[in-house]
Amino acid sequence: MSVSIITVTYNSSHILTDFIETLELSKEEDFELIIVDSGSDDAARSEAIGQAAGARVVRNELNVGYGTGSNIGAADASGEWLVFVNPDVSVTSRQLRDLIGIARLNGVQCIGPRVASMDGQPTRSWGRTITPPWRRRNDGYTESGSLIFAETISGCCMAISADAFRRLGGFDSAFFMFCEEMDLHRRLGDSDGRVAIAREVVVRTPGGASSLGVSDRWRSVERMVGHTRYVFKHFSRVEGFVAIAYNLFKIAFQSKFRSRRPASISFLMV
Repeated sequence: MSVSIITVTYNSSHILTDFIETLELSKEEDFELIIVDSGSDDAARSEAIGQAAGARVVRNELNVGYGTGSNIGAADASGEWLVFVNPDVSVTSRQLRDLIGIARLNGVQCIGPRVASMDGQPTRSWGRTITPPWRRRNDGYTESGSLIFAETISGCCMAISADAFRRLGGFDSAFFMFCEEMDLHRRLGDSDGRVAIAREVVVRTPGGASSLGVSDRWRSVERMVGHTRYVFKHFSRVEGFVAIAYNLFKIAFQSKFRSRRPASISFLMV
């Protein structure tokens, strides 16, 4: 079983060394690491760190976003399984091998670990995909032994069979950040694929440490943009416009968006 680990970096050189050392790739002969830098200010440093560790490094002049960056890495990958993992996630290659072994044993095409904070506190990393509140909704997951089958799981660390990923056409590049993994999981589920969490594999991450210079306000706006694109793609245009109206309402009345309202509005209308 060959595995390609793909990580997309944006001003992440400050955590890249720890990420690579924790992987312990020297213990796994059939693993490869592909680092895709997305227009970082520290791209040269990240490239040097990656090359010193034997990784393949792809540099982009512009910030192309998570989904597109991941597609670029996947296009250069040779593994039977693709692991997309953020560089702020603490995970070993042994854990990734265990994760993929569980997926293969249970006929799962996309699998993720349990996710915890750096102090070990568990976080919810699975659930349902976005559904307008006026439509019927369920919990979005079922539990079966050591697996949690879910409509979607966290994209911070997930493994997917290369065949399934390429059959789906990879991530939809229309999503710059947020909802791209949810869109992928929905398309996988629509084609009778299965997405799951493996209870016994637990990784840790502080969350949000994989890029410098990104504000909480910017993240909030991009989350709205991704949410709106998702609704437009998977539901009716009327529901898409309702999503825009709802997000514009939040921008108009929530103080955290006050200094970014014009930019926020233009993002949502793209």
